[in-house]
Amino acid sequence: MTNPYGGPPSGPNPQQPYGQQPGGYGPPSGPMPQQPYGQPAPYGQPGYGAAPPNNNIGWGIGSIFLCWPFAIPSLIKATSVQNLWAQGQFQQAQEAADEAKKWGKIGIIVGACGYGLLILFYIVIIVIAGIAASSYSSY
Repeated sequence: MTNPYGGPPSGPNPQQPYGQQPGGYGPPSGPMPQQPYGQPAPYGQPGYGAAPPNNNIGWGIGSIFLCWPFAIPSLIKATSVQNLWAQGQFQQAQEAADEAKKWGKIGIIVGACGYGLLILFYIVIIVIAGIAASSYSSY
């Protein structure tokens, strides 16, 4: 039944005009549930507003210049951290961040050692060439 004078609807099942839901707009009223300070959120998940872990993409980018084969898994893992976090897979996101850091560090260490050995090799070749050249010119 409707009110002919333009007031709110009345009757056994009043409907809101224009499909509005009861309660109106805006944030819900009443107290918001809070976690006690220092207590984990339910089900072991981070609380509201928790930041995702550092994706450690810098390790992958650094290892590109020194040893790119190890940079590939580092970059793949680093780019999956944000996606996993957004899906609610918090433990997998942290594991992917740790894996990205591990592969990036391996790439940097292997690349730095490789370049160090290469420099050492060139130094040995130059020294051998210098000794050989001095032995021929000693008449």
